[in-house]
Amino acid sequence: MLQLIRSDRMKIQEPKISKVNDYDLLTSIKEEDFYNKRFSNNIDTLSEISNQTFDSCIFENINFNNINLTNIDLIDVIFKNCDLSNKNFNNKLIQRVKFINCKMIGDSFINSSLKDVIFDLCNAKYINFADARINKMIIQECDFSEMCFQETEIKEIEFNNVNISRGEITKTKLKDVDISTCKIESLMIDFESLKGIIIDQFQSIELISMLGVKIKK
Repeated sequence: MLQLIRSDRMKIQEPKISKVNDYDLLTSIKEEDFYNKRFSNNIDTLSEISNQTFDSCIFENINFNNINLTNIDLIDVIFKNCDLSNKNFNNKLIQRVKFINCKMIGDSFINSSLKDVIFDLCNAKYINFADARINKMIIQECDFSEMCFQETEIKEIEFNNVNISRGEITKTKLKDVDISTCKIESLMIDFESLKGIIIDQFQSIELISMLGVKIKK
């Protein structure tokens, strides 16, 4: 059944990052060392980072359009004001990671394991979490329009003022998940995913219309 109540904010672990020093990103790419560092310089040349773990790192104002990321795990990482559009994090471990004011259009987390992850003020249209396993994730003030949750395993997730319009949610259990502050226009959602979800009274009208039910005036 649909519930018209609000949930409490979950407890989530922030990235565990101690004192970090500034390093040159291009130098680290050549040395393949991404541990306990802060990067804030962009690079102009096409580069690739592959088979690495970003561990206890801060990336700030980095445009990753010139950087191909392949087989990258993220542990205790903060991305702030970065462009990560069209990056592939499929089949990876994403743990204690925070994305702040990042551009993440078309990013893919298919079949990945995400734990203690925060998306804050991000433009992440078309983001894909199909077959992902999510345990404690907060999404706030983000554009997740046309996102995909398909057969996604969710233990704890929180949405705060998120645009999920035209998104697709199928075969994903959302019992007790509160989307009452979200924009849901033209959201595609199946009965299995809808069961037990928390909405407000205005969204109930929108969801009923999505199910093809007509309201007599």
